Amino acid sequence: MLAATLALGLLVSSGGRDFPFQKTAETFLSEHGLSGKTVDELDLDAVLGGQFLSAPVGAFEVRYPIASLEKRSGELLKCARALLDGEEHLLDWLKPSGLDQKTAREDLKSVQKWIGTLKEGQLQRLKEAGGKDWMELLNCPDATKAAQKRLAEAFETGALFGGKHDAIGPVRLVLTPSRKDFVEFLCYAGWQFEEDRGLYWVEGLTQWTSAFVHEDQVITLEYSVAGAKPEDYAQGTAMADVMGEQVVQLAFNSLFEHLFGERAPSAFVTGLSMNLVIEQFNEVNTRVDGDTRGRQTGKREVFVAGGQSEGGQLGKTSADTRWRELQGSDHFLKILKLSQKEGAEADKKAKSKIAALGIRNDKGTEPKAIPAPFFGSAAGEKNVPDEYRGDFAESMRAYKSAFLYYLQTQAGGAGPKAREKFAQLLCKLADPATNADFEPLFPEIFDGALLSDTECSKNSLEGRFLAWLPSAR
Repeated sequence: MLAATLALGLLVSSGGRDFPFQKTAETFLSEHGLSGKTVDELDLDAVLGGQFLSAPVGAFEVRYPIASLEKRSGELLKCARALLDGEEHLLDWLKPSGLDQKTAREDLKSVQKWIGTLKEGQLQRLKEAGGKDWMELLNCPDATKAAQKRLAEAFETGALFGGKHDAIGPVRLVLTPSRKDFVEFLCYAGWQFEEDRGLYWVEGLTQWTSAFVHEDQVITLEYSVAGAKPEDYAQGTAMADVMGEQVVQLAFNSLFEHLFGERAPSAFVTGLSMNLVIEQFNEVNTRVDGDTRGRQTGKREVFVAGGQSEGGQLGKTSADTRWRELQGSDHFLKILKLSQKEGAEADKKAKSKIAALGIRNDKGTEPKAIPAPFFGSAAGEKNVPDEYRGDFAESMRAYKSAFLYYLQTQAGGAGPKAREKFAQLLCKLADPATNADFEPLFPEIFDGALLSDTECSKNSLEGRFLAWLPSAR
């Protein structure tokens, strides 16, 4: 029984202090009227079904706590609208593939129009909404319900990418408006899934901004307070205008991984999501990737050498580093050009003056050259001293964004031809019938050009990117 389990009183060290993970799980259960229930009675679907509103938004099934609707329903509406706008930008990316988008565009507009008419007051009045679809509760027209269903299926089956596989289900996002909601939900997850407890009841949990509970991505809409003690986990800082960017980037990370499966490295996926955010918001001012030292990490495939994702949480913050001065509004071209020049100055004996980046230590001094290539099997491992790892992670975050921008706008012929080849690449990755590994797809699509090679030569896309970078605008 729950009482017997909680009586163990498990405490785990967090930042030098004992954080009561199990007691915090008990708080979650108590505040949701679930005290006294057993693990078997409180599986994840039961909790979400009883305590969270279901809000289908195109490719995504958003779950939002009923208890937050009265005071924070406006945030749900903002997130839903931002997700739909992101889907529209993705359709723009795919349009050059030549696939028919007419029905999907009409359906998207229909769903956007309905959600655009919703008011906070309508959501605030929803009291018995556990597990129920907001389209049913808010008297959505049948035509719009049908449009939402078709749109979701078009994403789930990969039809928008020319895919032919069975429906893989929606991407489920659990939005927790406050830090209190977020931390307590993850402590509940650790209580519920004993075999995965080590993923949640860990040091640093109170600083996270997202996590996965099985296939569901849990996202908080507040940052933690800088310097706050673990026991003060309920304190939060509003994301303000960045909230939409943060949710879109994290959500599309999940959507791309959902669609591409093992065919695309996660670093490639996160670069796509970054660039989608830039296209939508004209910046990517998020706390999702880059210098995330001190956070729990998960193994990732290599697209950018040494640039594996380190979880969905940013540490105390690289927001003020030189890499984020323009918040990616230029796809980081300006800072990368400066870093490329700094790399050449730091290693005057290098054969190539364009094939290295200059990175700095944690004090922002003593530039060090890190030679390219950074992509794929040609890159190998990079020997980066500990005091340079933060700047290196930030440089790789910028590098993948700029390179994917180059692929989309320049590779294989500038303008429409490049966009067509980029759309083809996305469609190939979304097609489960694609037998080729990730790297062999590039010469197939980009007229024989390799993704990268050890010399960063003109025979590789990375070599061409590095040669293009000094004159990029």
